Amino acid sequence: MTSQRSPFKVLLSLAQRYAENARGLPAQQDIVATRKVVCFSLLGHNLALPLEELIEIIEMPQYTPLPRVKYWVLGMANLRGRLLPVINLAEFLGGKLSGAPKVQRVIVIDMSGVFVGLAVDRVYGMRHFKVDTFTRRADLVPETLAPYVEGSFAQQDSVWMLLRPCQLLNDQRFMEVAA
Repeated sequence: MTSQRSPFKVLLSLAQRYAENARGLPAQQDIVATRKVVCFSLLGHNLALPLEELIEIIEMPQYTPLPRVKYWVLGMANLRGRLLPVINLAEFLGGKLSGAPKVQRVIVIDMSGVFVGLAVDRVYGMRHFKVDTFTRRADLVPETLAPYVEGSFAQQDSVWMLLRPCQLLNDQRFMEVAA
């Protein structure tokens, strides 16, 4: 008479065989906190803006030029029923927009009761930068951007300066648009 193995013993045998051939788990990687930013270029520099500090990014809207304002104020646009002042950020900083008109974008911010659009050369999109790559070294920031940049993120092939719109809105020169 042949002896039959119970189903439990068969399963136990299979489990032992698989355990002998099993691979270990991969080495645990350290989790590094990241910062969500929107990356763009202006005056030939790579800039980043914290995602939580912007409302949206739009194509250059049709705007109405305004009389008796500073040369860097492009005009007023209608953004879904809301008046949006459009500022040429490059000209405010002493330069000119260099991106082709089709790739220029307007970054819309709404902080401290100020609703404004900042025209920039090109927007590259959202990225996640590791917070441990952030540095506050002032020597990496050009003089024209220094009052508005908090620091920079060093990546493998580039440096992205963190622009803080609150510092821009606190600048009296930026807020006084009347010529």
